[in-house]
Amino acid sequence: LQVSRLIVGTYRDHERQQDFERGLLNGLCQVQMEEFVLICLRGFDDDTDTLFNCVGNVSTIRLVDLDLEEIPQVPMWSQVKQLECKKCGFEDVPALKLSLFKELRVLRITKNRSLKNFQQKFKGLSNLEVIDLSENRLTFSRCCSPQFQNCPKLTHLNLSFNSNIRLTEEFTNVKNLLYLDLQHTTLFGPGSYPVFLSLQRLIYLDISHTKTEVKSQCTFCGLNSL
Repeated sequence: LQVSRLIVGTYRDHERQQDFERGLLNGLCQVQMEEFVLICLRGFDDDTDTLFNCVGNVSTIRLVDLDLEEIPQVPMWSQVKQLECKKCGFEDVPALKLSLFKELRVLRITKNRSLKNFQQKFKGLSNLEVIDLSENRLTFSRCCSPQFQNCPKLTHLNLSFNSNIRLTEEFTNVKNLLYLDLQHTTLFGPGSYPVFLSLQRLIYLDISHTKTEVKSQCTFCGLNSL
């Protein structure tokens, strides 16, 4: 069977225990698809490590309104290029497991009310181009070079509509950024010293509604392409 998009789940908000260890999605191993959507399933068992077993070769995966508190085990042969986690139960950005999606190009983790921490680091995602972490409740410091290691193709970073972000590092690891959105997030750092020196290719910057007070004459130094 070949399909362009397969949606599994329900649009009703009710709890029903889902046991992935019993092979709930095993039948998908016989289906070739471009996009897989898992939506509005509640009451997951603690062990969901088989979730990606039969969808690792799918180009796009969307996990929407789930009780997932962490990313399931990622197959070594994963071919996923786009991954969206919307309204899940993460408390920390699961960068370590997400870094196992070696073909990943677009990553979106949005509208997670419990997502407050960004302590893990993305490593070795050589194909990653877009990261959208908007509309969460993130509070972290040392943004943004330490969080992204060996991600040379990253051009779009969206951290808008979060809580508090301290820009105390330069953007040396993400110097190829073209798009940086920080709007409606309280920022610490910009305006006091030149945190954007490394972003010479940046063509879009949004720091509106961030409580930024420009005190330094070199606040925007380095932004030669704006």
